[in-house]
Amino acid sequence: MPDLFIGTWQLVPELSLYTTGAAPVAGTYDIIETAAGAIDISICYRMEGDESDKTIHFGGSVDGAHHPLPDSGAGPNAFTLTRIDRRTLDSAALRGDEVLAFARRIVSADGSLMAVVQETHTGGEKLRNFQVYRRAK
Repeated sequence: MPDLFIGTWQLVPELSLYTTGAAPVAGTYDIIETAAGAIDISICYRMEGDESDKTIHFGGSVDGAHHPLPDSGAGPNAFTLTRIDRRTLDSAALRGDEVLAFARRIVSADGSLMAVVQETHTGGEKLRNFQVYRRAK
């Protein structure tokens, strides 16, 4: 059975809701399978007024295990990728055992849309952004 997440997704800004900061004006989400049970995620987005895109890239085994990141001071030093079910993929950015950020991705039953809820934990407060992506290929 094919993995519903694998492919290229285009942000639908008018359907996305942000509680933290402005919403991107454009974005692409690429998810590729790199090995059995492993994926690579690349998120490219552009904010209004920006002259260049920003990119976030990570990947590894979708097994819930902690994958180390280079130490960046107070930022995350590990991440996890966890398959909840066929249509749900979670990730978390961690500092030790503390969750700094969490994302849940859910693909529609027909595979045409992906909803992403991002949650950041800042100063004891949880802030959420909601994004909708349409499958591009």
